[in-house]
Amino acid sequence: MGFFKRISQMLFGGGGGAMSGSDIGLYYYIKSKKTGEIIRLRVNPNNDLSASDDGNSYFVRKLLHGTRGYDPIEVELTYDKSRKLKDSEISGGDMVTREAWETQQAAQQPKLEI
Repeated sequence: MGFFKRISQMLFGGGGGAMSGSDIGLYYYIKSKKTGEIIRLRVNPNNDLSASDDGNSYFVRKLLHGTRGYDPIEVELTYDKSRKLKDSEISGGDMVTREAWETQQAAQQPKLEI
């Protein structure tokens, strides 16, 4: 059984997600201006970032679509040489906190009646 788990981790990155100690992803939370839906955006600093033309920074562009509508949200994030977020430009949405996303997720969970 351990053999298949190791193969799966090699192929699919371990499947630990945001709670895994080995997840190096940078998470941002974007709220759609049109629908109010908060979408979690994951950026892998080792694979998603592109070097800028000047060679002194990195950037990433992402196009997001939520489950409540098809209106695109364009996100462009700029990082310094040490891959720390320097600037963000978001068209069609706003950056919000993780707590806002967690609150929205909790509100969407079905209520169990006993």
